[in-house]
Parts: sequence; C-alpha cells; structure tokens
Amino acid sequence: MALENSNLKSIKDYPEISFMKNYTMEQLADDMIAWFKEKYKEITGEDIVLGKADDRRIILLTGAYFIYQGYMYLDDAGKMGLLKYSRGDYLENLGALKHIYRKPATGATTTIRFSMTTQRVSAIGIPKGTRVTAGDNIYFATDVYAEIAVGKKYVDVQATCTITGAATNNYDIGDLNTIVDIVAFVDSAKNITKPENGADIESDESLRQRIYIAPASYSTAGSVDSYEYFTRQYSSDISNVRITSPEPGVVQIRYLLKDGAIPEAESIHKLKEYLSGENIRPLTDKVEVLAPTRKKYNINLTYYINKSDQSMANTIQAKVTQAITDYIAWQRAEIGRDINPDILKQKIIDAGAKRADITSPVFIVVDENSVAGIDTQTVTYGGLEND
Repeated sequence: MALENSNLKSIKDYPEISFMKNYTMEQLADDMIAWFKEKYKEITGEDIVLGKADDRRIILLTGAYFIYQGYMYLDDAGKMGLLKYSRGDYLENLGALKHIYRKPATGATTTIRFSMTTQRVSAIGIPKGTRVTAGDNIYFATDVYAEIAVGKKYVDVQATCTITGAATNNYDIGDLNTIVDIVAFVDSAKNITKPENGADIESDESLRQRIYIAPASYSTAGSVDSYEYFTRQYSSDISNVRITSPEPGVVQIRYLLKDGAIPEAESIHKLKEYLSGENIRPLTDKVEVLAPTRKKYNINLTYYINKSDQSMANTIQAKVTQAITDYIAWQRAEIGRDINPDILKQKIIDAGAKRADITSPVFIVVDENSVAGIDTQTVTYGGLEND
C-alpha cells in the first residue's frame, strides 16, 4: 500500500482574522473628539477647541480607553470560535463538535523485575498494586497480578506511576529499586525499562492539532493524515510524527516526544500496541513503530558585538546564549529537518550580535527517518568590533 501525501496545510497558514480590522485606540480617541466637536457645534452653533489639558478632552480619552478594551474583548470573544485562535475551555468546546476531548494527565509506565535469590518449589505471587519507589515518595504500582513461576527467579510486570505528569518520566533504568509493599521471598525489584508515557494535561496546541486532523479518523488508518491522527491521539506528549512506507503494506511510524525527546522501548511498545487495534489498523497493513535515528552535529562558533552596543554587551551575550539554546530546540523538534547553520546565524544576529563565524555545523541533509541532535557545543565571545 502506498501512502498518500498529506494535503493538509498548517493551521498557521490560514488567514489572520481581526473583528476590529486595523482600528486602533488612537483612532477611536480621535473619532470621539471629532464626534464631540461635531455634536457641540450642532447644538450650540459654535466651534470648540479642546486643549490637551481640557477636562472634556481628558474625559473623552479616558472613555476611549475603556471602550477600546470592550472592542478588544469582543474581538477576542469572536476569535474563540475559530480553531486558529481558540484556547482553553473554548477550544475544548470546538473539539466537542468532532468528539475530540482534551487528554488528561497520565502517569509514566515501566516494567518492574521482581527477583529472588533462590528458586522456590511453589509459585510466588506479586499482588496487583505492589509498589516500588526510587526513595523520593513517588510510587509505581503494578498493573496486574503476576507470579514468579516454579523454577524461575524473577518475573517482569508492567507498572504505572500513582501520580500523573511528565515529571514521572524522569527516572533511569534501575532507579526504581525499593519495594514498598513487601512480598514474601522476593528479595529485590528494579525497573528494567526507562519510564515513559507520563504526560501533563494536554496543551492547547496539541489539542488544536488533533481537532484539525480529526476528519482523518473517520475511517481506520491508511493515509498519512489518519496514521498521524491516531498516533497523536495516543498521547499528548507526542510532539512530531513522521509516517513512511518503505514497501507496499508496510507502514513505519517514527515520532518525537515533548521537547524533541526520542522515545525508548516503553513508549514504542505501548504505541505499537495501541496502533495495532482492529479499529485503527487496516487488516493488510503491517505497522512498525520506531524511534528516529539521532543525527549528531556540533556547534563551534565565535560571535562579535558592535562597539556602539558596548553598554548592552552583557545583555546581548545573554540573548545570544538563549538564541543558541532556541536553535538547538528548533533543530531537534522535527524529524527530517536539515541541519541549517543559516538559521543559527540569523538567530544570533537577531539577538543583537554584529556577526558570527560558524565553523560548525555545516549544512547537512537529514533523511526522513532521522532527527538532528546536538553533540558538543563550543561558543566563544570574540569581543567588540567597530561598526
């Protein structure tokens, strides 16, 4: 099966809308003063001059300020009915029209290995809800009842954090090694996969994107858009999706998590399980869920500041540091995004630097299965230069 290319354009590409047009508060103030003068002459037959300190002018300007706030409120209220601008509860109500709801926060999942030092002649049960911790008062509880079988020394059990949020992902393999609920004959426990799938409550941007591509869900997956929809539907922590079909009948799904993080085994396994559901995957499709390959690059540059900006040198240096951080985040945010030093240079210039000599990176084409990732970073401030 050959996947069709997505025909959807970005929401950001749709026209900008303003229910106020280009009407400004200054225009409103001028209009109110003009209307006042016109009405005054109509009633009295005389012209009037309103000086800057005239009480009547001050009252009109004050009124214009509050009236304009009302205009802004009405403009914002109108935009709440448009997907491009809507937010919060208003956005959720737009989603309700397509049966799309904001995803709640979720706890991370992992696999816990419960072990014994010696084999037993009878099976050892691990109750559902058995908790382990890293010693920080955050607990992972087993999802199901499990047993260490006769003749075996361990069993692997799925577990979920008892609290929710992206922070519950912040453990490495082996960190969860303290058994809270003691199980007879079980000597140790540890997580053998890195916890993943924990997510904060879905952001407006994530919800907006799912609402936008929701029509692709009206049948089982098959097109690029429908596979992307179902992938994003699985978790609000998914930030970027790339669908490819290397051969007929094979669909490969690669994705990134929040902040450009590359998914690991726990996340990949759960997503594949979800996408393999009969209501999602066409019968003839073989779905493969993969992590993108990391394409490493280095940053090595020297930047300079205009001598005329000497008084702002410290501020500009801080802005350049932030600009480089922003570039690294931008570069890793999308699978297949080429490594582009021109973007880096522009960000540094926009931050206030005079120029930047960039030794690396050079322009590198990143294939559709890879994502750029920073390796080493050397940034040197070269000092002030004549304008």
